[in-house]
Amino acid sequence: MMIYSKTFPKIVISVLFIVLFFEPSYPKTQKKETQKEPIPKNIIIMIGDGMGIGAISAYYLVNTNANISRFKNVGLMTTHADGSLITDSGAGGTALATGFKTKNGYISVLPDGTVVPTVMEVAKTKGKNTGIVVTCSITHATPAVFYSHVSSRGNEAEIATFATNQTIDVFIGGGLSFFVPSTTHSATQEGYQEETKTEPKVQLNLLDTMRSLGYNIITNYDDFSKHNTKGFEKLLALLEPMHLPSVVSGNRRVSLSEMTKKSLEILSKSQKGFVLMIEGSQIDWEAHANNAKGIVAEMKDFDDTVGIVLDFAITNQDTLVIVTSDHETGGVGIIGGVVGKSTTIRFVSKDHTAELVPVFSYGPGSDQFVGIFDNTYIGKKLIEIVRN
Repeated sequence: MMIYSKTFPKIVISVLFIVLFFEPSYPKTQKKETQKEPIPKNIIIMIGDGMGIGAISAYYLVNTNANISRFKNVGLMTTHADGSLITDSGAGGTALATGFKTKNGYISVLPDGTVVPTVMEVAKTKGKNTGIVVTCSITHATPAVFYSHVSSRGNEAEIATFATNQTIDVFIGGGLSFFVPSTTHSATQEGYQEETKTEPKVQLNLLDTMRSLGYNIITNYDDFSKHNTKGFEKLLALLEPMHLPSVVSGNRRVSLSEMTKKSLEILSKSQKGFVLMIEGSQIDWEAHANNAKGIVAEMKDFDDTVGIVLDFAITNQDTLVIVTSDHETGGVGIIGGVVGKSTTIRFVSKDHTAELVPVFSYGPGSDQFVGIFDNTYIGKKLIEIVRN
């Protein structure tokens, strides 16, 4: 039942008068206008190659205090390539580095051969330092998409020549054999043959070229461990002829976190900031081999590095951190175990899958990476951030 009062029209008129003619009073903490999104000075992109929800679950369920759990912003990402639901690291990495889809095997070029700029190349035009730290050869597909442009990821000798363009200031990883002449090699890593063909002999001594461009060259672990970074420098540290040994083999002499610390010491000297890509390269290979123990070992190496990066970002609050994957490998599923002690894993494949992969983010702008989106969104958004 409606109650009518003779005073009702007067009340309505009074309210309208207040709304129209008086400025509302806001608390000091409330802004009438939306604040402009902060622009990060530094960007750190971490890629766990082949790391899907299953690989993360396999590690986290045994290590519930994992560094990956420190993130509050989480999203999911599709990874399909141009013309294929299943991507490889070339096409998947190209999307992350450039914001464009391409065909499997292509490295930062479109299917028609058009070269597309990478976030690293854009960063250099803005005066930022750049770096790549990986546990594979620096000429491998994921690192390659950030500084080279070729139509076949297998052309690693050609990819190596792009290092002379000085898009990247700091390289740390493997791949020495692609920088010295008269060597042959095949892309085999402890039983997992990723490429079936053998590379042609390398004709150029790229080490001499890189040295002439001002790079400090390190080609062994002893020199790397003794190297004291006093300021900014261009560094090419190639610690193995091909890839670093796997963690589970017990032969990896330097961890991903140690290499990352070195890169941060150098890159953080920039007044204009830096962009750094860090890859846990061999999560993928252990998943290809359906090696559950190997996945967990590589995940620990990667997660330790996540901790180093997050600690840096907390101290340097102008740093955006993105942790994601180029694709999932193995169709990893957890079918048993005890939380905090062990997991039993089953695989549905020895190859890549089309499963969505996680995206973790921290720092200024990190709220732009929540929800479900395509991998090209990350490339486009990072380039947009750098250009601003």
